[in-house]
Amino acid sequence: MACESRDADRTRAPDLRGPAQVAAGGAISRSAARLPWVFGAAVLLVSACTLVGWAFDVPRLCTWLPHHQPMMPVTAVALVLQALAVVCVSVAQQKQNASWCLPARVLATVSLGLTVANLVEYATDLVLLDHVFFRSVAHAMPAPFPGRMSLYTAVVATLTALACLSASMRSRRARAFTTSFAVLGGLLALLSLVGQIHGARVLFGVTRTIGMAIPSAVTTLLIALSCLVLTPERGILAALLRGGSSGLLLRRLLVVATVLPIALAVLLRLGNYAKLYSLAFSFSAFVLLTLVALHALAFLAAGVVARIEENRVEVAVLVAARAQANAERDRARALAEALRQNQAQLQAIADHAPAAIYIKDAEGRLLLVNRTVEAAYGKPRDALIGALERDFLPRETVAVFEAHDALVRDRGLPLEAEESMLLPDGLHTYLSVKFPLPGPDGRPSLVAGISTDITEKKRFDERREFLLSLQSELLHYEDPAALAALAVERLGERLGMGGVGLVLVDHAAREVVHLPGYDYGEPPQGERRFPLEVWGRTLDEVREGHVIVVGDTRTDPRVCADYERFHSRYGVGALIMAPLFRNGAWVAYLYAHDKAPRRWTDDEVKLFRDVADIAWPLYENARLVVLLRDAVRARDDFLSIASHELKTPLTPLLLRLESLERVTARQPDSPYVHTVKSVLDVAKRQLRRLTDLTTDLLDATRIQAGKLSVVREEVDLVEVVRDVCQRFAPHAARVRSPLLVDAPPAVVGFWDRLRIEQVIDNLLSNALKYGPGKPIQIEIGLVDASAVLTVRDQGIGIRAEDHERIFGRFERAVSERSYGGLGLGLHIVRAIVQTLGGTVCVHSELGEGASFTVTLPLGR
Repeated sequence: MACESRDADRTRAPDLRGPAQVAAGGAISRSAARLPWVFGAAVLLVSACTLVGWAFDVPRLCTWLPHHQPMMPVTAVALVLQALAVVCVSVAQQKQNASWCLPARVLATVSLGLTVANLVEYATDLVLLDHVFFRSVAHAMPAPFPGRMSLYTAVVATLTALACLSASMRSRRARAFTTSFAVLGGLLALLSLVGQIHGARVLFGVTRTIGMAIPSAVTTLLIALSCLVLTPERGILAALLRGGSSGLLLRRLLVVATVLPIALAVLLRLGNYAKLYSLAFSFSAFVLLTLVALHALAFLAAGVVARIEENRVEVAVLVAARAQANAERDRARALAEALRQNQAQLQAIADHAPAAIYIKDAEGRLLLVNRTVEAAYGKPRDALIGALERDFLPRETVAVFEAHDALVRDRGLPLEAEESMLLPDGLHTYLSVKFPLPGPDGRPSLVAGISTDITEKKRFDERREFLLSLQSELLHYEDPAALAALAVERLGERLGMGGVGLVLVDHAAREVVHLPGYDYGEPPQGERRFPLEVWGRTLDEVREGHVIVVGDTRTDPRVCADYERFHSRYGVGALIMAPLFRNGAWVAYLYAHDKAPRRWTDDEVKLFRDVADIAWPLYENARLVVLLRDAVRARDDFLSIASHELKTPLTPLLLRLESLERVTARQPDSPYVHTVKSVLDVAKRQLRRLTDLTTDLLDATRIQAGKLSVVREEVDLVEVVRDVCQRFAPHAARVRSPLLVDAPPAVVGFWDRLRIEQVIDNLLSNALKYGPGKPIQIEIGLVDASAVLTVRDQGIGIRAEDHERIFGRFERAVSERSYGGLGLGLHIVRAIVQTLGGTVCVHSELGEGASFTVTLPLGR
């Protein structure tokens, strides 16, 4: 309300009243809200009549009984102000408008000022208000009736004014005093009224000076009751408006408890006035009747409580039944809601599943479908539910579906099968898992299915198998032209194109060179050249690495300018191109074309791109292998020619040096003999070394070309070893590495003597090169009809990971700056030994020397 601050969140006990009781309580509260208006109007009427009586000298308007004290003018004015304040507070509460509280507070304050002023007059004998209201009339009254209100009336009016003032406050703390002021003032007014009725002077004043007039008592009592009504949140009115049995009992008994004593008192007083009985009799009768009334109230209370208990039991039963009904209704509603949510969740799960989910009845009608089924059939769910598949699918497709459904229903077992259906974007393949569901009769008459679209997977698997097969075939081709021809032929057969080919780009000539490719139904044509500009604006896309897809060369803005001049002439209605790069530069492209315009599918574009990614690297590898093979062949030819050309002048030069050596031997006493001999030794040694290198180069080229020749004859291995050691003796002496030979008298086999000497020569050269300063051991033996030759040094040794590598061409296990040579000695050794049917191996550790073992079959 506008003038009060209630606790809206106050906890209230559950209301167990019946509908009639609730309606009665509501009517009481509405009636109580109107009481301040009624009481205020009554107070205004009484006070106005009093003021009129004083103004026109009508005593009966100032007092209601003859010879009784009248209501004073000051009292009437104070009560008028209080009544107006009560009305203003009531308006503020009903209209929820706080602006009415301000005039209510002003009126209550003015009224309080009047009553307090009267009290001050009594306390100080000052005359403050006596000359204000109706001075001529009021002061003409006898002495017992001065112009001011009586002391008793002033006290009661002050309490009611305080009650009005606190009721008009918005503060909850201030409004707490309203009930106290109103109850105290109302009891004092009621006490005076009872005294006036019963003639008990002590109840309304010791003397007539401090007595209270009947109109004043009635009006102040009404003001007090109005203030109680204006604070319904506490006090007597709160108890009256309280719900439950206590409020009901109080409302029923309070009327009787209030009206009955007053009625008895009035009857007894009237009988006493009529002299029907004495005052003592009336007092005794009042006591007796009061006892009877109290007993009647007790029995009435017991009856009310009994009816309340009966009503409570009825209400409890009604509430329990209603609660049970509500619980059952709520449970049914919850079950229905749960069922609806479950159905919604099931439908949501089905709708969000990537597979098609459906349920059919025995006749093939669709009972449940998800969004995937809607998308596949191209119809909304409302149109599909209850419909037959034969109404919107081809007969052949439906026949397969119905056959599978019949198998599931007849066997009562799940079935997994592949099913195909033609959709707007092409034929789709589904892996369907179908299983039976019980129908209303309990038998498996329903068929549920989950169909997963495996079209992309099948296409991917087929494309992968094709690519793996193509790659396996292409790996066996070393000729780039044949490799390219096979690749485009397989691609053309796969796609069913009019033509497929590999095209090289000649940037210098601004031309494209079509290699012989695949032409459907026609023999492949030879190499053809076309201007690069025929591809128009697609050239920029090709250079950026994009796959060019043209569905119609007549209308595509990128190439349509050259349609009449080029594309129509050669039957190119649609084409696809995949650019190919070498070292970041565009050098070629793979193309496929068809005579008529067509729509290229994503699968065809992916396959085309994949074939290009596989074939082009293999083509490049084959091309590089051919180039490398040609380069190696050219190198070997060069080395062979160079070795022959180098060896040709070395032989005459060696003969000249030997002739010079014989001439110097004839003149031993010549002063230049020693100098010439030393020079000759160095020259012959270097010349022999150059001859060996040239021989090695020539042998290496022969080995590479597969032209290493051997002439078998009976050879004594021991003799050959000793001859070679004798030739290496001077060199071994210079490096201080004695040659120790451990051999039987003879080991004879059918070998090539010169090649055996070459093997021993290379092994001893390596031993003296890598193990100088330490003995070299040569061992010869026979093992199982094979000769075994071992050359062991104590040099730097060889790492285990280099044991196999050192037998390669131009390979060595040490730095070429520390040790000379071409790295061909061991390569030639292995080639000669393998040609003679033997083997060679090495046993060595780093820093522990090396041991080379040659095993040669005797060849007998």
